[in-house]
Amino acid sequence: MPESVLLVDYENIGKIDLAAIPEGVRVPFFFGASQRTVPTDFLKAALRLGERFIPIDIEGQGKNALDFHIAFYLGEYLVRSPDTACVIFSKDKGFDPLVRHLARRGFTVRRANTMGEALGAGGTVASSAAEQESSAAGRQGGRSGGRRGRRGGGRRGGRGESEQRAPGEGASLREDALRLLMGTQKTRRPRKRKGLIAVLHSHFMRKIPETELQDLVSELIAQGELSDNNGAITYHF
Repeated sequence: MPESVLLVDYENIGKIDLAAIPEGVRVPFFFGASQRTVPTDFLKAALRLGERFIPIDIEGQGKNALDFHIAFYLGEYLVRSPDTACVIFSKDKGFDPLVRHLARRGFTVRRANTMGEALGAGGTVASSAAEQESSAAGRQGGRSGGRRGRRGGGRRGGRGESEQRAPGEGASLREDALRLLMGTQKTRRPRKRKGLIAVLHSHFMRKIPETELQDLVSELIAQGELSDNNGAITYHF
């Protein structure tokens, strides 16, 4: 199973640059019942992806038929490999409740409106990622014997610090984390340090080692942005 999966709602997204999809990303591509042809350039780009490109045709018409297919395949991937990072590439906000539910269960899932969001570290549901709340971590440990791999120190190294710390517009890791938390309703911010780490890990698509996220939280506490009382986090903004 690859490190990440990009589930594309082609019926909703339309034009997409397949050449921009990096190695290690599997692309289940969902075609609506009325989408029977594709441009030649698209076909060539799809062939270059090889077995990573998985065309899925929706047979027959039906309200939200394609969305149900995406939800099914998403669940199938998570059952096979719970640590897989999954992105739903669709402008359909109807996916958001499902994404939030899965995030609270400890899965790395989000929705993206654009290719930039899909391939970057700060996609949309992600801003909803802080809605993943502290309970994400608590439930994470109790689900089916504990998801052992999720606490591991992020994806293996090899990326330079500048690449890791420039998910959006060159913002630092600290600035990006603060922007995420400040943009989240106070009642939906993680209340436990463990939950905060889980939310940040998901937000950065597991590209940042957990040890570095722990250091980031300690830095925010030292700077007075947060306070930690026996694992309970208080926000001062």
